[in-house]
Amino acid sequence: MAPAAPRVALALLSLLTLPLAAQAPEHAPDADAKGKVYEWKSANGLVYQYYLPKHHDAGAPLNLTFVLHGSNLDRRWGFANHKAGEFRPDDLVVCPDGTTSNGQGGFNFLQAQQDLDRLHALHAELKKTFAVRATYLYGHSQGSFFALFYAGAFPDEVQGLVAQASGMWMGTTMSKKHHHQAIVLMHGTADPVVPYGQSVGALEALRDAKYPHARLRSLEGWNHWPSQQQTEQELAWCEGMTTADPTRLAAAFATLDAVKEGADPVALREVAARALETDGVDAKVQKAATAAIESVDACAREHTAAISKTAGKKKLDGSPWIGHLPAFLRLFDGTPAADELAAAWKSVLDKQQDAVKKHAKDFWGKRNDKPKEAFAAGLAMVQDAFLMPATENEELLAALDGWAKDGKQLGLSKKDLKEAEQSLSALRDGREKGQKALEKIGKRFR
Repeated sequence: MAPAAPRVALALLSLLTLPLAAQAPEHAPDADAKGKVYEWKSANGLVYQYYLPKHHDAGAPLNLTFVLHGSNLDRRWGFANHKAGEFRPDDLVVCPDGTTSNGQGGFNFLQAQQDLDRLHALHAELKKTFAVRATYLYGHSQGSFFALFYAGAFPDEVQGLVAQASGMWMGTTMSKKHHHQAIVLMHGTADPVVPYGQSVGALEALRDAKYPHARLRSLEGWNHWPSQQQTEQELAWCEGMTTADPTRLAAAFATLDAVKEGADPVALREVAARALETDGVDAKVQKAATAAIESVDACAREHTAAISKTAGKKKLDGSPWIGHLPAFLRLFDGTPAADELAAAWKSVLDKQQDAVKKHAKDFWGKRNDKPKEAFAAGLAMVQDAFLMPATENEELLAALDGWAKDGKQLGLSKKDLKEAEQSLSALRDGREKGQKALEKIGKRFR
């Protein structure tokens, strides 16, 4: 029995074409086009919408943020999902069409030199019109792949980016010339369209390339959709980790510190730490930064204490730590408490990662033509690698459920079916309980 997840993915992709803003009035970008979404076309014909803050003074420096949409959409997607005047309120925000037409009214950002050149030409035009102090990119899905590709092609012109729900194209340039860039890979752990593991792999590539400011923001249980609040936080982190302007650093910290629900503790802590070590940052801001660091660290310690209480024999037994531990390590990666816990669990985590390497190839390679063998490999992966992101893949779990229902047809023994039922139930119970524990402690955060 073949799993149904690919059909779900296609349905979601088609739904992504729905949330589009209305057509905007035309107005060439200049100091008078403030406080409203306008539309214009670059010299090479790339149509875009833009928003210039109404408080902007002509000639004053400002940041430029590009919003790059996913497959087969257009410029209107940007402001439909990121409200003008609220999203990056101090920036010139620009939402262009994809750089290549699909011939049916939609556009794509493709991995080609001509696509790079089209966006770069617009970038250059805007820099001639405005005093751009720094450029940040936010890409979603296909636009996310392209954001990384563009930042690799033009390292001196991009200070940071947030790449949501993608991964990285092979051929994306990474080198020491890019080490000034701050990069966030943001991905929902339940994304049914682009697997979460692709961002895990992209982070490994960036860290292998020695990027000092590269991280993965895992959105626990989140799907493929954009999230303005999360994107704003990650762009604030990008600016906070790269700007030399103490006023802009303070603004980045304020953005992060203002979030009460759904806050990114690592982004907050790291920007707070930079505020404390940067000359010229206001004393009140530094006092708030100290409090923020103390709050994050206290919360992290509370998580580790709760995990230790339920860890027991470290087996797949449906206990809360099964979901709590991996989610905590993702959400607090880089904090002292998380690093200490990861070190203590290193042998267990390494063993489980080896199990993924051992079983994943058999599962994914045989699931269509040799379902009985794929079932055995998938079940072994659940049992031996239940702390790994690979076993959070909904397509894997749906396939195991489906094959278990067709057990007789596949020739599965009663023992196999009982084992599958127990293991899948323990995995889901542990994750559900772990998520509740994570949220319970998180509500006391700050």
